[in-house]
Amino acid sequence: MSTSDGLRPAFDALDSCQAALDKLDALCCEPGRSPRMKTLGESLAAARSGLERGDVSATAETVLAELEDAGAQVGRLQVGCCAPNRLPLYVTFLEGLTTAQLAVNRELGLAPHSG
Repeated sequence: MSTSDGLRPAFDALDSCQAALDKLDALCCEPGRSPRMKTLGESLAAARSGLERGDVSATAETVLAELEDAGAQVGRLQVGCCAPNRLPLYVTFLEGLTTAQLAVNRELGLAPHSG
């Protein structure tokens, strides 16, 4: 991976998000069978892939869109989630997505996106 040290927080945050997703999947009343969790994992992988390309200026728009989409997916999952003690995992997830988004914007010298 030939990325700048400024993106390390984004990678660490995506790792944290993946760990939270793995825990949610394990706690789910239908472990390993939730298509929504699979799609969310794919969004995380796509964001990571965009960051790993090395030229964040060329991939930033796509990466930021993936992070925003992942946030929307987290919201949909949280509302219908059956996992006990799930809220801290969702908080971890949203904090991670925010950290990644801020790191990308900081690397580009941009102000954070606001919706």
